[in-house]
Formats: sequence, C-alpha cells, structure tokens
Amino acid sequence: MTPVKKHILVLPRWYPNKSNDQLGVFIERQVDLMKEDFLFTVVYAQGITDLNVAYELDVNRAENVTTIIIYFKQTTGLFRKIINFFRYRHAIQLGHGQCNTKFDLSHVHVPYRTVGSALKLRRKKKVPLLITEHWSGHLNGQYNAKNFLDKLIYRSVLKRSKKISTVSNALQTAFKKNTGFDSFLIPNIIEVGPAIERIVSDKIEILSVADFIDDIKNISGILKAYRAVLNSHKNLHLTLVGGGPDEEKLNQLIRELHFPEQTLTLKGRQNHEYVLAEMGKCDFYICNSRFETFGMTVAEALMVGKPVICTRCGGPNEFLSNSNSIQIDPAPSGQSNTIQLQRAMEEMIHSYKSFNAISISQNIEDKFGSNAVRAKWLDFYNG
Repeated sequence: MTPVKKHILVLPRWYPNKSNDQLGVFIERQVDLMKEDFLFTVVYAQGITDLNVAYELDVNRAENVTTIIIYFKQTTGLFRKIINFFRYRHAIQLGHGQCNTKFDLSHVHVPYRTVGSALKLRRKKKVPLLITEHWSGHLNGQYNAKNFLDKLIYRSVLKRSKKISTVSNALQTAFKKNTGFDSFLIPNIIEVGPAIERIVSDKIEILSVADFIDDIKNISGILKAYRAVLNSHKNLHLTLVGGGPDEEKLNQLIRELHFPEQTLTLKGRQNHEYVLAEMGKCDFYICNSRFETFGMTVAEALMVGKPVICTRCGGPNEFLSNSNSIQIDPAPSGQSNTIQLQRAMEEMIHSYKSFNAISISQNIEDKFGSNAVRAKWLDFYNG
C-alpha cells in the first residue's frame, strides 16, 4: 500500500510571478525538488501598481504542486502602507479560498508578514508551523534597526514554530545572535545549467546577474571598474541580467561612462532557465554585493565551472576559495570598492583559463546538489 504523502502549505514572502520571474526562485526550486516526496500548495500574494482590477487570481494545478498566486492592485498614495496591508491580507484570504484540503504542515518563508494564516491553522487545526529565514536584514543591521514592537512580534512568531531553518552559516549565526533561536542549516539547491557550446570569439565574456538595487548589489561599482579596465583591455564584453528600482539611475551612469560599442549588453529581467544558459556562456562571473544571505547566482556560476570575482559579503564566503574565485572586500554603504574590483578584474582576465572547471563544479555539486539538499529537507519535514 502506497503511504499517504504529507500535504504542506507553503507561504513565501517572495515567489516567481508575472512581474518578476526571478523573485524567490530558490523557494520554487525547493518545492520542485521535494514534490515526489510530499504534496505542496503554494499561496502567494503580489502587489502590482498598474493592475486593471482589484484582485486577479492565477491558479496552476500540477502533479503534486498547486500554485495559487493572487495579484492585488497596489496603491502608492499617502496611506499606502495601511491600504496595501489590508489588500495583501484579503488577497491571501482569497488564495486560501481555493484550498479545499487538509494540511499536515505549513511552511513560512521569511516571517512575519506571511505567517497569519499559518498561525490560524496552528491554533484551530493543530497544523505545525515551520519557518525558513532568508532575510538579509539579520546581516546588514536592518533587524537591529527595527522598533521594539516589531522585534517582539517577530520573536513571538518564531516561538510558535516547531522548527526553523536558515540558508547559510553566516545567516544562522546572525539569526541566533539577534533572536536567541537555534536553526537548522539547509542551503538552497543549486541546479546544473544546460550544456552550452561556446561560440568561438576573441571576446572575454563577463556576466553579472542581480536585482538593480544599487545599495545592496552595487552594480554601479561593477560598471565603474569595468569601464576603467576597458582602457587597457579592448576584448571584453560585460552582460548584465536584471532589473529593479535603480534601473534608470544605472542607465544614466552607463550614458555618462560612454562605453565603447559592443562592450556592454543589458538583458533585463529574465527567467531562471535563461540565467542558467547565460552562466554557461560566460568566461567568469562577478558579484559585487554588499551583503548576501546565500549568494545563489554565485553558486550557480560555480556549478557550471566558472570562476568568480565576489565580495566577502556573507553567504558566499562559505563556498569560495582561492581555487574557484578572487575575493575582495565589499564597499560600505555609500562608498566604493572600485579600485579593488578593478584590480580583481585585471587579475581574472589573465588567470580565468587556469581555473579547473571540473573541480569547481564538483565541489559545489557535493555541497548544494539535489541529493545533498533533498536529504536535509526530508529530515526537516519528517522529523
């Protein structure tokens, strides 16, 4: 007799949707990884300012995974925080109206905004609450800047959870220091990208993928350092994949820096499959973030055997070494690390071919491949 699979309600703070294919893609991949062992229902609400209706429901019922995304019209007016809070809450209620099933567990990614319905299930139907924290606020001081009431509510939510997981040693340590709660360390799964046959070219291909939030990702620092390196290396090409609130600011910087033709390409936001394919085409990868809880794109580049230039920004520190990377210091907020990054790029241009792609890829596969991560989630859900 086939055992009945546990049904898990997933309530993420971020999830891929029609306005951003890459948002929280690591949560989507975790669900996909475990769908042979469990049933999943994902309920996610996303605000969109130019939505033509008050609420729009998108339900996808696939084998072992039901995804319910509710879009709500997000206001930008004076009372936007209050109005959007109630619209978000109603959107989540609409999503739960599509759930005609009994849940065995609820799994919240990034409390506490998403946790209301999970606490209701815990109180009324004794459904255990599990929490995974991905939030970089534990690393960059945002948690400490929260007011007393916010911290009290946050810790009261954590107290009601059966188990908590974090995605990196750096986040686990900071989370414990800030809240006093222990957590299981379960990293994000890193997928192997498609096999790409490189086009023969005299260009050295450089790639960076990030949300265009410059105070966090420091894309402007990449652009400035790259422009300086171009003065002595004409055979370079940089591809930037991403978009976000600082897109126009960065486009203005690009205009001011006067990049030569065919040295810079902006691809905009793209889906996960596209990003993995771009990883396979590059010669090396750059992450210039001020902080990262895990560093998903860094690990994905390594998985396809590409060396990286990366700041010592938290999560990636745990899987970077001299054998797969050149590491530099992150720039403090409002400051620059352009000189360090420029020197690292100069060094990588001369040395990227000397890195062992097979060894780089195997090391990441051993740490973050599907088999290793799946075993950790089985323990987390079944224990």
